[in-house]
Amino acid sequence: MPILFSLVGATGVGKSRLSLELAERFDAEIIGVDSRQIYKGFAIGTAQPSLTDMARVKHHQVDFLDPRMVYSAGDFCSAVKKLLADNPNQNYILVGGTGLYLQSLMLGLPQIPKMDESIRQSFEREVSEFGNVSLYEKAKQTDPEAMEKVEENNVQRIIRILEVYQLTGRKLSDWQKERVGGIGTLPVFWLNRSRENLYARIDARVDQMMADGWLDEIRTLAKTVPMDAPAWQSLGYRELLSAKDDAQVQIVLEEVKRKTRNYAKRQLTWFRWQVKSTVFDLDSCSNPLECICNQLKMA
Repeated sequence: MPILFSLVGATGVGKSRLSLELAERFDAEIIGVDSRQIYKGFAIGTAQPSLTDMARVKHHQVDFLDPRMVYSAGDFCSAVKKLLADNPNQNYILVGGTGLYLQSLMLGLPQIPKMDESIRQSFEREVSEFGNVSLYEKAKQTDPEAMEKVEENNVQRIIRILEVYQLTGRKLSDWQKERVGGIGTLPVFWLNRSRENLYARIDARVDQMMADGWLDEIRTLAKTVPMDAPAWQSLGYRELLSAKDDAQVQIVLEEVKRKTRNYAKRQLTWFRWQVKSTVFDLDSCSNPLECICNQLKMA
């Protein structure tokens, strides 16, 4: 199997730096497992690898997709399988925090019937006219299990949950328990920290994003990318664009920090219960690179 292992963890935990060191140690390329880092131009606010990092180690599934395009777990799985088939002698490491992508790749995809485009368009019109709050609440009532890890601004996922139920009469969470086409289980290393340290890192990273020019990035994107493009669902982009002055920007940033911490909390819950993994506490592990290398030798 060209994929050596997967490195996962909550946003801001410290995956990127360690993944570069591991990729160099194993002569591997990195496959991003992140549903936000895929979009072209949405670099700073989604913490895409820097140009320096991508020159240091080749990355896939990062900064490649038109912001107007929808990208599903199925699309991710197809792309990764093709990459593996085309490069059977290349080593790869999966790195990211989108658990659904990882789970779908390893275990396979649910065999949901082909969707009726008119159903999706009806939900999209409702969002366009009335916003997504009503659909968000409806989806939580329809399929609370599938909605456990879905944020209110994730319109694509909310509509997916509702359209599956309307078309099939079954909940998406039930369909997801019947999967085919997975590549099989992989070693999964879960990087973790204390909540206090993780949240402090998240707050500091948001501040660094602003220092790196996130607001300029957003305003530049707004000139060419339609506001209904899926890429704008990435946390903070629309909110910061709507801020009228410095005071509002600071209010938005505090909200972005809060929502990112909440998202990280949901990621922690997911990785704890949804995938078998080896946990590495970065607060106490002085050399995580060697710890992971030793763990692989023992496997």
